Amino acid sequence: MKLPVSNGKNINLRTPVPSDAEDILKYAGDAAVARFLPLMPHPYTLADAHAWIKFTRHGRQKDTAYDFGIEHRQHKRIIGGIGLKNINREDRNAEVGYCVAKEFWRQGIVSEALELILRFSFRTLRLHRVYAVVHEKNVASFKLLDKRGFVREGTWRQGSRFTGRYCDVYAYGMLRSEYKAR
Repeated sequence: MKLPVSNGKNINLRTPVPSDAEDILKYAGDAAVARFLPLMPHPYTLADAHAWIKFTRHGRQKDTAYDFGIEHRQHKRIIGGIGLKNINREDRNAEVGYCVAKEFWRQGIVSEALELILRFSFRTLRLHRVYAVVHEKNVASFKLLDKRGFVREGTWRQGSRFTGRYCDVYAYGMLRSEYKAR
């Protein structure tokens, strides 16, 4: 599926392209950004950025993941990423994940990106459920998901490994009916 560009007030969600690699490296190379993302290599290299761009194309082709670059409308550069992975067509659900450059934290960027990807999830992909899995110490992410209408569904005890240690992760979910009712 060719991904549409989703236009928001301050951002656009769009397909990342090779010319975005330097911008991706700028935010993904920041240890503070990678802190709660177990699959993001650190240190992050330009080769990692190119590999991620290629990976996003593969996910779209296989209909297993849809990743967007978060483009700041004013700056015209990629400042983060948001995507759906673990897409299950039979159960019509997927996991959402996101990150953004530290300089754009607490400015509503990820909240806007999350709203755009929920619209894509429920209207375009016709999913029934979108869920997120969040590190036990990622308080900013808990608050964001609560604000956007996700429900905390439980705790996966020692559900993920971060920096060689197991930690608890919290599961959040939103149903299509909950999205429509907001």
